[in-house]
Amino acid sequence: MSGHAPTAVPRRDAEDWQETTVDGESRVAITWTKTPRNRLDRFLFDLFGTSRERELTLDSVGTTVWRHCDGDHTISEIASIVADAHDADRVEPVDETLAYFLMQLEERGLIRFEDG
Repeated sequence: MSGHAPTAVPRRDAEDWQETTVDGESRVAITWTKTPRNRLDRFLFDLFGTSRERELTLDSVGTTVWRHCDGDHTISEIASIVADAHDADRVEPVDETLAYFLMQLEERGLIRFEDG
């Protein structure tokens, strides 16, 4: 799973997030500042006046995952929670779907993994 063992424990690194209800479903909106990876990125950000502030709004499945990236649940436990809480047609195969999503969060610096 995303290069991490099923016993790895994801923990949120983003502090600026809030949960709201939209059309009866919980949604999480995460705000963070994108850090340029190198001098070229920094130059392009400045040249085009690109904002470094980013926002990501998660759907109900993403919100379920985000809630459980609390440092107390392993990847395997989160997969079970997602499978139980959401329609199988939407999340199957759970392991692959979860791995891809966690990888995206990690690449953005929104979560980190601890060995379980």
